[in-house]
Amino acid sequence: MPPESSFDDTIRRLRTSSPVVSILSRLRGLARRFLIVTLVGVGALCGVLAVVFERYVEWAHHLMIGAALNVREPYRTVLVVITPAIVFMILALIMRRLAPRAVGANLARVRMAYNEDPTLLGPKSILATFTGTPLSLGAGAPLGPEGPIVVITSGVSAAVGRVLRLPRQLVRGMVPVGVAAGIAAIFNAPITGVVFALEEVFGAADRGLLGGVLVGAVSAAVVERALLGGRPLLAAPFSTWSDPWELIGFALVGVISGAVSGLAIAWTHRLKRAWAKAMPSAMLRAGAAGLVIGGCGLLSPSILGVGYDSISFWLHGGGTAHTTALAFTVKTIAFVVAISGGILGGSFAPSLFIGTALGAAIGQSAQQIFPAAGIDPKAYAIIGMGAFFAGLLRSPIAAVLIVIELTRDYELVIPLMLAVSLGVAVSRRISRFSIVEQQMLDEGYVEGHDSSDPLAHVRVSEAMTGKPISFRASSKVQDAVSVVHPTRHRLFPVVDDQDRLAGIIMREVIEGSKSPEALISEVMEKPKLIAAAADDVIEVVRRMQLNGVDRCPVVDDTNNNRLIGFLSPSDILRARIAHAHFSEDEVVFDLFET
Repeated sequence: MPPESSFDDTIRRLRTSSPVVSILSRLRGLARRFLIVTLVGVGALCGVLAVVFERYVEWAHHLMIGAALNVREPYRTVLVVITPAIVFMILALIMRRLAPRAVGANLARVRMAYNEDPTLLGPKSILATFTGTPLSLGAGAPLGPEGPIVVITSGVSAAVGRVLRLPRQLVRGMVPVGVAAGIAAIFNAPITGVVFALEEVFGAADRGLLGGVLVGAVSAAVVERALLGGRPLLAAPFSTWSDPWELIGFALVGVISGAVSGLAIAWTHRLKRAWAKAMPSAMLRAGAAGLVIGGCGLLSPSILGVGYDSISFWLHGGGTAHTTALAFTVKTIAFVVAISGGILGGSFAPSLFIGTALGAAIGQSAQQIFPAAGIDPKAYAIIGMGAFFAGLLRSPIAAVLIVIELTRDYELVIPLMLAVSLGVAVSRRISRFSIVEQQMLDEGYVEGHDSSDPLAHVRVSEAMTGKPISFRASSKVQDAVSVVHPTRHRLFPVVDDQDRLAGIIMREVIEGSKSPEALISEVMEKPKLIAAAADDVIEVVRRMQLNGVDRCPVVDDTNNNRLIGFLSPSDILRARIAHAHFSEDEVVFDLFET
């Protein structure tokens, strides 16, 4: 292999050679004038990459963990345990040295690349993800290929935009095009691809992005159909329900799915911190995680790898309550261990596996307990799939659509929506963040603000209410009652004799105090959040979300701590209205002319 400088020189000469310059010039002209052609081509390329990646995963699985499972005892036990450990350790060593930015949360990288740092989807990251993840899944990682495919397709889409020298806004817009195309291709679910790209990865459906994302997803799905036949990935026989009492069972699936998904997110976060303290070496963490995963595979071999075959088996009513419950339990443990241990792979497929197994286990158990009730375990498996997916990823619309597109079963839409909504609600009560958001925080990623947000460049000093009603810490509670009563405020700052912030006190504490002679310093609380005058409002809003508050006192300087104002929801709303504008950086796809 030639030295890096020689390679760069070769690429530079090719770029500057007359034929290459001429071809690129023509392509760039066509790309700018007929953007829809570019989007169709990018979608088709993403479709091909997704299909090749999927075949690579199947080959690696057959070669490694599949072969280990087919060996006779006692070698089978040894190989199933050590194969994941050895492969994971080698991949950790290679990735950390050659492409450290390719390790970590897949969707988090895509989000960050879209918002702030395009280098997260650079050539090294894409190549490492493409080559390393199938080996990880082939060695038995209880994860999925979808997140890595999203990294690959979104990175390639943006790279095509840069090569064609599209405007910066459109290069940025090519990232969601790649996301939708990747999901559409691997699942044969173009609608889900579009909704997931706009709901989960990028937060909201931007009308300017929608046209381009639709074209990319459709193009990728067409390629997948041409290469693989377009069959549903997880086709299931139709399931029906007619008795309204069955909604109780479906609701139970949603509640349990939400509880388990929320706990899985919380456990992943805690275990990751425990891994880091106990084993500073990423290589050792990966090896230890591999041993645990291999041991889990001995209990339930179906949990090793992606597991689409097992999901389809349960959707067709296969399995027993015992075996399905065992697979659900073991897969959940292995999933948490894999994510927290830094193993390469995505969270899409395991969420479908765990949810389907949970629903099937509940349905099979209910069928045994109430044999005359006509309970269909297949219906519970489908409901569980959507509910757990929604609880883990917090994308309810995509959860409903992916179940419908994967199974082609429309009969369970109403109970599916019920279970999905309950799953999201319960999961959020246990873990404030989705698995993607938690991974971003664990990896040290902080989402940057979008320059199109009206609050992007507004300081707290410009939005706050100055000279708020406050109380001295040395004053009595009864002195505050008459001041609080005529106001509508529910939180008041407390200051010391030098006007420095000392704490906060709630309205209900003042009005409901049974000891009016008590000093305010005795009943005040420590504020969960303090904003500085120079802070950006949008960053303070994010910190409010993290701390579970919607208002906070403002000080002039974090060292001085002198109270100068208060920031409330009404202040934020007024600032947003006052600074509303249309950003020049808004991404808009004009499909026929840029």
